[in-house]
Amino acid sequence: MKGGINNGENHKNISFLNLLKPFKKKKSKPEETDEEIYPLDKAKENWKKAVSLYRSGRYDQATIQFRDFVEVLLKANCTGYVSSTENNLISLAEKAFDEVPAEIRKALTVMNPHYTLVKSVYSPAFIDDIYEKSKSIAEWVFSQSSPYTQFDLEIK
Repeated sequence: MKGGINNGENHKNISFLNLLKPFKKKKSKPEETDEEIYPLDKAKENWKKAVSLYRSGRYDQATIQFRDFVEVLLKANCTGYVSSTENNLISLAEKAFDEVPAEIRKALTVMNPHYTLVKSVYSPAFIDDIYEKSKSIAEWVFSQSSPYTQFDLEIK
């Protein structure tokens, strides 16, 4: 039939639900979260990355990685539920251990705000201090935890 009503011979049957198909949410694959990776493995990965950035002179990024390392290391030693949004190092240390020595608390206080800062003005002296603080915090955490939750901080 020309120019008249089509009886649906050459057209697909269009239904209301078919019109909505382009707007349906596609199911995505579940992404791997930090909680799915064993926290100590994540801490070790952060340490290696931080040291690599430190050695290559990328001080701003190294500072953030050292801070992330300390955060994940403390979370790995906390018992019970710790929210993924909990990122205060002093609070995490208090949750993980009964007593936090003054020198460790002081190191945590210096490192605490640096997860939000990204600056290219960090000096070699500043990152040296952050490296030493991260290492002393890790050594203290290792001294408080069982031998199987430790790893070598010396990267060749």
